[in-house]
Amino acid sequence: MVKIVAIVGGKYSGKTTIIQHLIRELKSRGYRVGSLKEMPNLKWINTPGEETWKHGEAGAEIVVGAAINETAIFIKRKISLREMAALLTDIDYLLLEGFGNGEIVAKIVAAKNVDEAQGFYDDLTIAISGIVADSKEEREKILKLGVPVLSCREEAKRLADLVVQKAFPLPPNLKHCGECGYNSCYELARAIVAGTTSLRECPLLRREDVVLEVDGKIVPLKSFPALFIKRTLLGMISSLNGVNQMKEVKVMIKVT
Repeated sequence: MVKIVAIVGGKYSGKTTIIQHLIRELKSRGYRVGSLKEMPNLKWINTPGEETWKHGEAGAEIVVGAAINETAIFIKRKISLREMAALLTDIDYLLLEGFGNGEIVAKIVAAKNVDEAQGFYDDLTIAISGIVADSKEEREKILKLGVPVLSCREEAKRLADLVVQKAFPLPPNLKHCGECGYNSCYELARAIVAGTTSLRECPLLRREDVVLEVDGKIVPLKSFPALFIKRTLLGMISSLNGVNQMKEVKVMIKVT
């Protein structure tokens, strides 16, 4: 599953610069990196009048533009962060510019000054960077928050280290789950960021023996339904002629 970090902050605080330096550093380590920018002031990304625009105007729900050096996919509705993450299965880390509010993701705060850093800081913050990190005097004021204050230009390696250590996939955010021992996914995320536990404590995210996908979305499974599905399918399949030793089983069911 793709691990996610949101870079949050005010205007002109250095968010894009942080993302650029993180992408370069993570790529140099062999990781596959994607980015996602929230554009709340734009209604459309596709350009009216272009052929791809006309396809959508005619009613296509998904329009793909394939150029020589890149491919653009236009989905003709706004989709959630969880839906976006489900589409990006071929990358290791997804860096968000925006999208941090209300989401259970690790965060890097980009700030111009101390007040802005304090305003965006919360329990899921793994570091503070941006313009404020380039001032020695301002850095010393922010250190009391208890998280590293790092210049993305001078300390990109340390910033990337924190991303690798503390980033995690979007948790299932199920109510009344408790299989990890915490009261909520948010509490588990806080513990991961604090370094007192790891992602391995969430059995729904680390489960690899049973993966249930419905209409293109991974459905988190608790221990009992996962075990029930596994034993039922393996019991049925092992009794079929021609089935000997099994290493992996894939089942596709068309409902209609």
